[in-house]
Formats: sequence, C-alpha cells, structure tokens
Amino acid sequence: MMTYTFISIAAVFSVLSAPSEAFSHSSPLKVSATQRLKSDLMYRKISQIDEKEAASTVLPTAIAEPNTVKVAAPKKTKHLMKIDFKKDLSKYLDVTLPYYSLENENAIVDGTTGEYRGIICTVKNEAPIGREIGEISFFDYLRAAGCISSAAAALINPAKKRYHYPSEEYSVDVNPARGKWLIEELSSIVNGEAFLEKASDPVFLVMCANMSKRSGTFCGALKTNDTVWYITAKFYIISAPLFKRKFPPLSTPSSSLYTSTNPYESLSSKVQSIKTYSSFDKDWVCVEGTLPQVTFEDCSGHFHDNPCLAHSVMIFHSCDLLGTAIEKLTGVHIPFKKSDFGKDYGLRPMSFDCTPQTLHFPNTGGLKFQVKAYCSSGEMGKPKSIYTVEVSAIQDDTELVCFKATGRFVLIPPVALASSLRL
Repeated sequence: MMTYTFISIAAVFSVLSAPSEAFSHSSPLKVSATQRLKSDLMYRKISQIDEKEAASTVLPTAIAEPNTVKVAAPKKTKHLMKIDFKKDLSKYLDVTLPYYSLENENAIVDGTTGEYRGIICTVKNEAPIGREIGEISFFDYLRAAGCISSAAAALINPAKKRYHYPSEEYSVDVNPARGKWLIEELSSIVNGEAFLEKASDPVFLVMCANMSKRSGTFCGALKTNDTVWYITAKFYIISAPLFKRKFPPLSTPSSSLYTSTNPYESLSSKVQSIKTYSSFDKDWVCVEGTLPQVTFEDCSGHFHDNPCLAHSVMIFHSCDLLGTAIEKLTGVHIPFKKSDFGKDYGLRPMSFDCTPQTLHFPNTGGLKFQVKAYCSSGEMGKPKSIYTVEVSAIQDDTELVCFKATGRFVLIPPVALASSLRL
C-alpha cells in the first residue's frame, strides 16, 4: 500500500485574505410559489420569529392583503443566462458526475458590467432521507451547496482552468424566514421570480463575493415546499496542479472513477461498532462508531480525477449516528428510511456550524464518528423538542480531525400525530 501523507486543507496556503462578514394580488384559485413565499414571510413576522415557528414543517398559504399604497417595483439589475455542465463547467470544476447534482443551471449576470454574480438552478434529490424528515436530506443539500458554490466560483474566476474550492467553514440555518433574502435576490433578476414559480424541484440560488486568488465567500438559499435552507461559507481556491502536489492521487484504474452506478442513490447505514455513553441521570448521550475503509467507488465523481470521500457523505453518516443518539436519549423510535411519507418520527436540522479540516482518501483506513446530544428546548422526547449536538469525524490511522460541528435538530412527529396535536 502506498504511504500517504495527510495535510490539512488550511496548510495548503500560509496566508489567506481575510473574508469579510457573511452576508400583484393573485386569484384565490392559484397561488404562485413566489407569492406563497412572500405571504409565508409576512405571516411569520420575520423580525420576531421564534424557535417554535422556525421548526414548523408546513408553511402557511394565506395570501397577503393587497397594499393600498403603491410601491415602486424593485429595479431589475441582473439577468439569467442558461449554462450547460458539459459545455460551460466540466472543464473547470473539481467534481463531475455522478456527484454533480445540479439541473437547469442559469448564471446570474450583472446587467451593467456583464460579470457573473452567481447561479440559480434546481437540485436532484437522490439519497435516502435516513433518520431525517422533509423533502431533501442534509446530504443532498450539502452536496448541492458544494456543487453550486464551486460552479459559481468557476464562472467568476477569471483564470479559466480547473480549480478546487474546498470549504473552510460554513453555517446553515433552516428557517422559513430566510426566504426574505431569496425574495430580495429574485426581485433584482429579470425572470428570477418566474424561475422559482416554474420549478417542480427544490430551487437553489447562490451568490459569490470577496473572490481573491486564494479564497472567497458565498451565501445562498434553497427553497423546498416546506422551508428554506440558508447557507454562508468561506472557501479556499486551489489550482488543480497545486492540489495534486499536496494530495497526490493514489494509483487506480481510470475506469473506477467513472462507474455507471451512482453510489449516492443507495447510501445506507454503514457505521459499525457503535458504543453508547450517557450521564448518570441520562440528560445527555454520547454515541460513537466507525465507518470502514472507503473505496474508490464511494468517492465517485469527487474529485474529478483524484478520488476523495465527500464531506457531505461524512455528514450523512453523522446524521445517521445522530439519529441513534437522540433515539437512545429520548426512547422515541427514529427509523432509517428511504423516503419520508410522514408516518414516522424524524429529525430536521435547524442550524449547523461546521469547520472541515482534513480530507479523507480511499484505502487509507476508517473514520471514527462521535456524536453528543442533549435536549436544549422543550420536553425530552416530545414533538418539537430541540436537541443540541456536537459532531466530529476522526481518521482511525492518523487521528487527524476531518471535521467538527455543532448544531440543533428538532424532533418532528408523524403527520397524523402532528395533526391531532395541532402542531
């Protein structure tokens, strides 16, 4: 086996530029997606929304009363330009199919300067929902966030060569009130609101900022049927040749990089040797387990020609273990499932702050996942109770930390129970 030296992502550059701080009345018979989102925000009184409202799984559909005062329509300063993955992006991105999960991609172009500002697209929802609930899994969300931010950065980057755009840190807020940012961005784009209204799949919009030769930031929002996922992140910009010097690919037949199967459609619960610890009065639970050594096929499409386990896949296994931890803590059965039909209890992320630190390559040992969970709001095990979690993944062989994160997850009951309790 080839000896492999692991280097943290941050060590690739000794100095990084400091990123700045993140960032008409319709017929009652038919309500457009944009109007529904606007009325949702008005209903929830964005500035005063509390955690209980943020955890809601269904957006209200009341139509806002027409304003009697005429307000000037927002100025459309940007427009959309259709782009194609194979023609416009594949030569410059660090990811490829089947990991790449975007569809209907449109570049957001500044109407005055002609410069690219971001991307809007729809998102594939392929992976099992696992122990979560809702329209999209945390894995598919982070997978799409990585793809769309890299695609936007590649368009904006004046150097038309292949680059890697690994994340330095990111924060996720799952909250219907975040739709305000999405509405503001769409209102400044010609046909922006129409794109949202016509889409049948989740819509993701990302804007990049503070791009330098070595780093950048982005913020974005994904709109599903029942909530809005908002993300801000800082990322590195590393040329493909420099990346290969720091992380030389392990020798492997090229055919294994582009298998016809899609491993992300069949992700499953693979963490083994699970151990559970708890306090004497069981007010917190800690669960740890090991993911066996990953293969090249587990990394298909990530990266372009240098297989590496995607961070989103690590989060998938963390969420699986997290579900086990909260199940042990509460005594509530939270099953692993292919899709969410509203028949079982499940978890939904409310917030998640993560710092990726080390890349993990195939055939280099296993990963140890650790989760600590405790009830931070509501009554333990009851619907809408909220759990704060601490999550990490550490390489077995080197003991290097792949990522550390903290977050909050809400326990959502089955639809029938939620209806009877009028939640």
